[in-house]
Amino acid sequence: MSLSFQLKWKCKKDDESKSGYSKDVLLRLLQKYGEVLNLVLSSKKPGTAVVEFATVKAAELAVQNEVGLVDNPLKISWLEGQPQGAVGRSHSGLSKGSVLSERDYESLVMMRMRQAAERQQLIARMQQEDQEGPPT
Repeated sequence: MSLSFQLKWKCKKDDESKSGYSKDVLLRLLQKYGEVLNLVLSSKKPGTAVVEFATVKAAELAVQNEVGLVDNPLKISWLEGQPQGAVGRSHSGLSKGSVLSERDYESLVMMRMRQAAERQQLIARMQQEDQEGPPT
C-alpha cells in the first residue's frame, strides 16, 4: 500500500534554484528510505512538493528521519493524516495484533481507496497547474 505526504521548505517565489531542492535532490534524499512512486513539485506554490512512497514503512521512515538540507530544513506532513498503526508515532489506531471485524476492515479499505483517489486528484491538479505555467 502506498502512502503520500507533503514536503515544505522555505523558498522565495522567484527562486529558480527552488532554494536547493530540485526534483533530483529530493529524490536522492527520499529514495534511501524506499521506492518513490511519485514526486511532484508545485510551480504555483514554491517550496512545496507531494511525495508518494511504494510502502507505508518507507514513508514512515522518511517522515521520522529526513531533515533535508542543513541550511533549509524540510517540513514533512502526512497528506491524508497519519496512517493507522504508524510505527513509533502514537498508539491510537490499529495495532498489528488487533483483530478486525469484516465491517471495520471494509471501512478501512474504503477509506484507503478514497484517500488514494484524493491523492491522484491532487497530483493531477498540481501537474495541470505546472503545465498552465505561472500566474500572470
